Amino acid sequence: MGRLVALALLAAGILAPSQAAQQSFEVVSKLRGFDKAAFAQYEGNPYTIVSYRRLDTTATEADASNKAAAVGAKVRTAIKQLRGGTDKFYADVILALRIKMCQENVGKNSVRFVSCGATDAYLDDDGNPVKLTVSALTDDETVKAYNQGQCEVAPNCYWTEIVDGDTSRAKVYADPDSVMDADGSTAKLKEWATGVVGFAIPGIILAILSLLTMVFFLICRCCCNRCGGRFPREEGYTCMQKFLPLLFFLLFAIGVIGVSAAAFLYRGTMLTAVDDIFNATSGTLENGSEWILNIQTPLKNIASTVSGSAATIKLKLDGTDFIDHGLSDIMKELYGIQQDCTDAITIPSGCVVDTRQTAEKSVDTNGNPCVPCITCKAIGDSAGAAADQMNKAAGPGVKGLSTTKAQLNTKLVSISDTVQSAVESQVNTAEDLRATVVDTQKQVDDYDKQFESYRDNLGYAIMALFALALVVIIIGFIGILLGLTPLKILANLMNIAYFLGFIVLFLTFIISAIVLAIGVVLGDACEITAVFAANWTVPLGESAKAVDACFQNESLLDVFNLSSKLDFARGGIEFPANNMDTMFEFSELDDFTAAVRKTDKAVFAFDNARYASLLSTFNGFATQTHTSCRPNNVYTEANLLQPWVDNAGPPFHTLSSQTATEFIETFYATNWDAPCAVDGNSFTCASATGSACKFSVAMREQFQLLFNMATAKKGINDFITNLHTSADEVDASTNDFETKTKKLNTDIDVIKTDLNTHLIGYVEDFEESMYCTFIATGFWKIYGALCGDLMPAITMIALMLFLCGIFLIPVNVCLIIGVKRLKAHGNGHIMDTEMKFK
Repeated sequence: MGRLVALALLAAGILAPSQAAQQSFEVVSKLRGFDKAAFAQYEGNPYTIVSYRRLDTTATEADASNKAAAVGAKVRTAIKQLRGGTDKFYADVILALRIKMCQENVGKNSVRFVSCGATDAYLDDDGNPVKLTVSALTDDETVKAYNQGQCEVAPNCYWTEIVDGDTSRAKVYADPDSVMDADGSTAKLKEWATGVVGFAIPGIILAILSLLTMVFFLICRCCCNRCGGRFPREEGYTCMQKFLPLLFFLLFAIGVIGVSAAAFLYRGTMLTAVDDIFNATSGTLENGSEWILNIQTPLKNIASTVSGSAATIKLKLDGTDFIDHGLSDIMKELYGIQQDCTDAITIPSGCVVDTRQTAEKSVDTNGNPCVPCITCKAIGDSAGAAADQMNKAAGPGVKGLSTTKAQLNTKLVSISDTVQSAVESQVNTAEDLRATVVDTQKQVDDYDKQFESYRDNLGYAIMALFALALVVIIIGFIGILLGLTPLKILANLMNIAYFLGFIVLFLTFIISAIVLAIGVVLGDACEITAVFAANWTVPLGESAKAVDACFQNESLLDVFNLSSKLDFARGGIEFPANNMDTMFEFSELDDFTAAVRKTDKAVFAFDNARYASLLSTFNGFATQTHTSCRPNNVYTEANLLQPWVDNAGPPFHTLSSQTATEFIETFYATNWDAPCAVDGNSFTCASATGSACKFSVAMREQFQLLFNMATAKKGINDFITNLHTSADEVDASTNDFETKTKKLNTDIDVIKTDLNTHLIGYVEDFEESMYCTFIATGFWKIYGALCGDLMPAITMIALMLFLCGIFLIPVNVCLIIGVKRLKAHGNGHIMDTEMKFK
């Protein structure tokens, strides 16, 4: 009781001298440690709370109400301090409440292992099960569950999250080292309830005492003539003895009037706060309805255009696979030419020129032809330079186009049906939500109208007990005035006054206790709500992420998992800005192709004179016309690689298994070895002597030299032809690639313009509307009215009611004493019979 009396006296002491003109919400905000700037951020929100009405008050009354509200906030602070209401205290209460609610369904909440397909399975963002690190410390139950393919249950009020490296699953409150267990939560809630009841007990005790006092007094007064009996003292009363009770009556009556006046101010604050709550709630709902409409418009546009846009894009992107590999293929061809054309290139390929030779520089160590390329390195370097220039000039642009094409396919074309379905679903959801919001706003407005219909009556009801107390004072005052006149018999009105006063005392203390308890509970609810405002998932679970986004000025796209579906419009598709003229400025390629077209077999150091000499010598033996040695065959340069064409030998198909040199040896061995050995041009063999050196062997050896040079010359011709062909193909491929790339770039520019004008524009409109800070704005306005105005007003009305009862006690005592003394004649004890209280 001492705490409540001290609090009441504090309120009475603050009421008179307080000059604080701050708004009540500002004071409460400071008490909670809120930064004013944190609330100011919501003021710039385009959604503003619609003001429906404002009560007409004079400037004086408004100023008085503000001062009273400031006092209420200070008293609320005092209550909080008396209760030890620190942040830790309220955090413990919140934890205790969560544990208590979890215990209500502990059988379900304590289940740890579930099917991996269950909705409450513990999965990461990729859909993979989150599990403990199995080690020697892991319990058998966990290992068995994992082996059976079960998954951990998602974190809830009973089970905590799993952190990398954990070998056991921790419980929120059921582990030995938990911050608070179930018994601790019960004890904390009992402690909290005891604190609330502690503020109600004094009023209840005083109400009971008032009732008992009234009963005992009436018994003593009426039956025993004790304790302010019906008759005055025999010796009478002095003037001071008569007027002293009247003086105290007036003083305490002024106290009753003062607290009643203060209660009247708080009554106005309370009613205005209720008005503001309805106003803010209805305004927030109206803003919500408008917000949903702002969301629906771009959503409908997206749903109606996404499939058409995707089909158009798909048509434009069909047949554009060249962009992925076209440039790299051309560069690969050029780098291949560079690799083929080096200082070491020789014909036949791979042979090594014998640098020791001075007379014949184009032979290898065996004397076989080995022709080096004189200018091939320059051609190869030119091809490499062309490839490098291509990569530098066109590479980034081509890569950008390829990336854009892939992004268009993966982030729009391939998922267009999914996007359309998801967006249409959200449109329907938004429509249902808007209907709910509109219905809710209508209900709020209906409740507001109902409140307005009995608003004045509620105000009268709040002041009813104060009015009864004033009635007691008025009746008592009238009785006192009449007692000072010759009509002393009418002083008996004071008996009615104190009898009514006893009843008012009982009602006053009882109701003040109840209302004060409500005020304390409401204050705690405000403190807890302020804690929740920083993280709504604490009381509401994962579903409150949307609310958190509204309070933290974050987009709802991520909350509703729409980011991936709308990624094509949120920077997910990168449109390159290419300059096609600069991109395809391939001067090095032009130089390369020009150089190749000027290249002929002269770039190889082929000894044509030696080639002709060898052919002439060989034909000299083949065309000799001696008496018996008459081969009479003429071999041409064109057919040296297939000599059977130029001679009269058997058809080639009969010698298909022989090489050209074998054919020559066989041909001359069959017909001319013997004749030409006797009657023919003299010959020698490099590989045989004496009788082993036959005409066919000599012809084979000479033809072998000729054949080798013919092979080398053909290789040179083939190399030049292939080089020209490769250069022509590169040039043609480049021209074709350039034409297609420019068309693709134009198509992508058209796609970009169309998307920016329509689909991406709609998505941007939708994204801009996915911020819901107006909800936070409305919440803080409601919070300000409820916790900054209504709650302190209720608390102060309860305290004023309690003070009214305190002041009414001496008023009743003064009336009891005064009625007897005023009825006494003069200073004596003689009293007319008719003056006696009957």
